[in-house]
Amino acid sequence: MRSGTPRLLRVLLVVLLTGMLGKSLASAAAMPSLREPAPTPSMLRAVAFDPDVVMEGDLPGGKDYTAYRVGYRVAGLNLHALVAVPTSPRPAAGYPVLIANHGTHPNPPRYGFTAEGVDSRPGDYYRPVPALYAAAGFLVVMPDYRGHNVSEGVEYTGGMLSAAYYAEDVLALLAGLDRLPEADSRNVFLWGHSLGGEVGLRVLLATGRIRAASLWATVGGDPWERALLRSRAPESGTPPPALALLEEELAAQPSPYDAEASDPMRYLDGISTPVLLHHAQFDPEVGVEASLRLAGALSRHHKPYALYTYASHDHFFASPERELAVRRDVDFFRAHMAPQ
Repeated sequence: MRSGTPRLLRVLLVVLLTGMLGKSLASAAAMPSLREPAPTPSMLRAVAFDPDVVMEGDLPGGKDYTAYRVGYRVAGLNLHALVAVPTSPRPAAGYPVLIANHGTHPNPPRYGFTAEGVDSRPGDYYRPVPALYAAAGFLVVMPDYRGHNVSEGVEYTGGMLSAAYYAEDVLALLAGLDRLPEADSRNVFLWGHSLGGEVGLRVLLATGRIRAASLWATVGGDPWERALLRSRAPESGTPPPALALLEEELAAQPSPYDAEASDPMRYLDGISTPVLLHHAQFDPEVGVEASLRLAGALSRHHKPYALYTYASHDHFFASPERELAVRRDVDFFRAHMAPQ
């Protein structure tokens, strides 16, 4: 039996979801229409992306980097990303690239905006990402994801299947890196935090182009398990709200959808990228068990990985743990870098 929700619990969930069907279908009827089903890892691996990535204008930079916005299209949507360019001397082959995948935003259209309405990607919470990695000489590329900031597709945000769509956005951007003049597209690395960790894991399952990856406080597991964890402690006798949301999403899919086939943990044998995992031991938002489970599964499939835990209660780590994690990432990436 594969790891994940125990069989008895899954049976109980099916019973619960069946009992909720009438009410959930009524709710789903009011949900926005989706253009495409949430892609499974197998579906993403089969897609050939060739986006036209174009520079669109400057963005606020930092002490060790300048920044600009790029645009590209995927799934009929106009999407955007932040590119942070180090101010350190450019290597002859270009800067090594870090694709950085952010976590959940409570209001996706406001991602990266200040309270005054200024576009200041990636926002204050994730500003240490381009600042720290650009200071180490990496060209940091942070996709909005569809529905975030001014990127189209808000109807795909906020659900239990959203990471599958976001992975498609990242893979399309990855395919267009050759159009960035500062990029050393032979040396591409990946970083993901929280939901961005699941997005990153799905990307790793679809491509072997990433030389090494670092996942911080990653989420994982099948959609039902994540829905239970996300619901925390619902009122006694009421259905967990995230489970109801999941059923509404499944009912709103353009065609019958096998949610179990979307679970990235089922496909770990296909990963070829070395992975570094970081997690705070007392993370109140995503329990350390998520990274422990992923580490165990990678070990079972004989995949190269390392796991670091930190005596912290901070989901994004607080100083000095955050700086330590970045130093470990930089050393890890450089150890897997092709000669420049």
